Amino acid sequence: MNKYNEIEIKTAKNMLESGFNWIVRNEAGTLFVYYEKPSKVDGIWWAPGPVTYACEFVPIFQNIRFGDKEPVSLEAIVHPPILDDTEKQYLSAVIKPFRDRVKYIKITTLYDACECLDCFLYIRFNDGNYDMNFPVFHVGNMYKGMELDHEYTLEELGL
Repeated sequence: MNKYNEIEIKTAKNMLESGFNWIVRNEAGTLFVYYEKPSKVDGIWWAPGPVTYACEFVPIFQNIRFGDKEPVSLEAIVHPPILDDTEKQYLSAVIKPFRDRVKYIKITTLYDACECLDCFLYIRFNDGNYDMNFPVFHVGNMYKGMELDHEYTLEELGL
C-alpha cells in the first residue's frame, strides 16, 4: 500500500521524467529535488550537481520530513515495494532452502464462521506437490502491499 496520495505520485512521476531521482525536506519545511542522491552534512542536505527547489507552502509530500535519515527515492514513491523490510527478510529466510522450487506466492482469502474476511499466505511450488500455507491473519494486518489472489513471482516481491 502506497503512503503517498495520487497527486504526490503524479508529481513524483513528472519529476522522474524530468530526470530527478531524490526528494528531501529542509529544516524550514521546503522540498528540494535532486538528480544525484544527497546526504546530510551538518544538518543540511547536499549533493553534487543541480538542485531544484520544489515547493515551500504547498501541503504535498507530508510523509517526507527533515528528520528523515535518508533522502526519499522518487522511484519508490511511483513504484513502492510490495513487501516491507521485515516481510521481505522473513519470507527470504523461510523460502531459502527451496527458493528454486517456488513458482509463486499469493494471499488467499478465507471466510470464518463469523464471515469475517481473513486470509493466509500461500506458496505454490513448481512441482505442484507439498504447497505451503501460512497461519491465518486478518486482511490488512500484514502484507499490505500484496493484492489478494495475485500470483507474485519472487522477482516481483524482491526476494
